[in-house]
Amino acid sequence: MERLVIVESGGDEWIRVELRDVPVAIANGIRRMILREVPTMAVEEVLIIENSSAMPNEILAHRISLIPFVSDMDNYNLPEHCSCQSKLGCEKCVVRYVLRAEAGDAPITVYSRDMTPENPETTVKPVSGNIPITMLAPGQRIELELYVRLGQGKKHTKWQAGIATLYEEDGKNLLYIESFGFLPAKRMLKEAVNILRRKVDDMISECEVLFADAKEAS
Repeated sequence: MERLVIVESGGDEWIRVELRDVPVAIANGIRRMILREVPTMAVEEVLIIENSSAMPNEILAHRISLIPFVSDMDNYNLPEHCSCQSKLGCEKCVVRYVLRAEAGDAPITVYSRDMTPENPETTVKPVSGNIPITMLAPGQRIELELYVRLGQGKKHTKWQAGIATLYEEDGKNLLYIESFGFLPAKRMLKEAVNILRRKVDDMISECEVLFADAKEAS
């Protein structure tokens, strides 16, 4: 019998899943994995080379860090799990972007589409090019280097993959999952289940070691 059945779908944006014969504790664990553990990609570090706009450096960096990026979990590692162990990162744990914009004789709005990747062929891109970042008055200029990395919602909500709500309706336990654009909703569910499985497997292994030690001690 299938335990997780998609009963409604909005494509990559959202799904509604019926949980059949799944304990509520397990269902809630899946929900929490979606919110806290599923990795996504966002700007973690901003190097401001020049900023003559009216927006302070801290606010500008904060706005950019909240832009969601289409995330590639298959080809990039979490920084803490990457073999390079470098603060600057490597091609396996960081995607570098540059943002340069200057207003001429008229004010301009700087958008997420103005961010340029170091590698033009990268699939890690803002989910929308129409996200406004700041406005520049005539003669004002910004130049920034951006470092996009995988992260988890438990570290900062900018990496939260989306919304996950567990509820009961007509005697059925349902899980509603909505993506913020980082990952398709189905991929969020798959990753959450895999992460929860690994955590349970690790706990079982630790318990087996603990029981073995206790047996030897007796």
